[in-house]
Amino acid sequence: MMLSPVSLTRALGAILAVSLTCTAGVNAQPNAPVTAPSPAPMPTVSGTPLPYPAYGSPAPDVSAQQPQPGVPSTVTLAQSIEIAAAQSPAFASERAQYLAIAAKYGAEKGALLPNVSADASATKNYGGTVTDTTTGKSEPYYTTDESAKVSLTQLIYDGGRTIAGLRSAKEGDIAGRDTLERELQTLGFTVATAYYGVLQAQATVDADAALVREFELQEQLVQAQIRTGAAARSDLAAAQFQTAQARGALVTAQGQLISSESTFTTTLGLPADAQVNPQVLSGNEKHVTTVSYQKALAQALQSRPDYLAALHTVESDKEGLRFAKLARFPLLTANASAGRARTLISVPNANLGTGASATFGNSQSLGADLSIPIYDQGITNYNVALASSQLDQSNAALTSEVLSVQAQVRSALATLFSAQANLVQAKAELQSATVNLQATQAQYKVGATTITALVTAEATLASAQSSYITALYNERLQEENYVYAVGLNDVKI
Repeated sequence: MMLSPVSLTRALGAILAVSLTCTAGVNAQPNAPVTAPSPAPMPTVSGTPLPYPAYGSPAPDVSAQQPQPGVPSTVTLAQSIEIAAAQSPAFASERAQYLAIAAKYGAEKGALLPNVSADASATKNYGGTVTDTTTGKSEPYYTTDESAKVSLTQLIYDGGRTIAGLRSAKEGDIAGRDTLERELQTLGFTVATAYYGVLQAQATVDADAALVREFELQEQLVQAQIRTGAAARSDLAAAQFQTAQARGALVTAQGQLISSESTFTTTLGLPADAQVNPQVLSGNEKHVTTVSYQKALAQALQSRPDYLAALHTVESDKEGLRFAKLARFPLLTANASAGRARTLISVPNANLGTGASATFGNSQSLGADLSIPIYDQGITNYNVALASSQLDQSNAALTSEVLSVQAQVRSALATLFSAQANLVQAKAELQSATVNLQATQAQYKVGATTITALVTAEATLASAQSSYITALYNERLQEENYVYAVGLNDVKI
């Protein structure tokens, strides 16, 4: 079973604390208590958060986190990606672009259906005069024209141009959706990078805090050795130097943790101080199953949405070229209409008894229109050349996409294999450094080695601990990179 860096560090710190405390108690004079020259507060890995910075002027508002309504304080990687998909402004922009593509496809589908329109109008006309038969005077009058009409136009034949446009829009819609899915996968990988960055930074803080405690206990051992005459007073300066260096590393790691948290939360589309933290790895997480390069490449060419989008773009542009060429074909449409109209006459000032009015008149029509293109000043030729150019560009983009997929898959496999091998070596290096420090401490207690060797062993442990933490989370990140390169991310639009 693989121990996490935090568990391993805590176990090591506990062993060293017991052994060093017991040794100091045996070697020290009974009436001379052992004190460590450490400033308050003492770092701890017991679960109590460290103040920021652990040493120096307090800056609590920098490290403070604010709860977010509806967002859990601890999230898994899958939950993080879901939050980012809902909150990220970058992905919202990509989604808006796809909606425009989908709208175009919807409009193209309607081109096969009849075009139905309705018109209605009412117009009042002034300026006419009429003679009153009773008085013989001319009186002004006005008329009101009212009409309503329904028209229908249906495409009969256009050489298949409308079908070509519909197919082009459909392929474009599929390509747009695939592109959006790849953008979501890219967002997921970006979130994973920030996710493991926070975990790595947190593990580094915990490990550095444990090392500070160990080195402070080492100072106590050196002081005890000095009291018993087993060590020179100059040894204390070397031990204090190592402790100060560890404290500096701890403060630096705290700042890096806050920076990583800000990167993570803003990647999710949340404020930089949002209280949203990655779930600590349990050690039981599933690992990806790697295959050979050829098999991985075959998987990528079947799964990568960006490659599939490039394929559909080529098909869309093929239909687009066909659409442009079919503009040379005749266009035949059928049309029909039905309407009613009447005119009302009103003489406000005349004594005519009743006003005169025209009755409703009905009108219907049925016909066909044939349009034969003869000469259009080269517009069709230009459109064909433009569509042909777009097809050539999409073919070139497809070839480039294939090469990009090949490079990314091969690179992802290589870096994953290297990360896995490096993790094994980093674990062995940490175990070796731990044993070496324990042996050097035992030798120092009996005067068999120098303070230089002890400080060197401590520095080696600190370096090995940092390398192990880096290797552990790099291996997880390279797994995500491999999944991203092959296009197997478990994300859907």
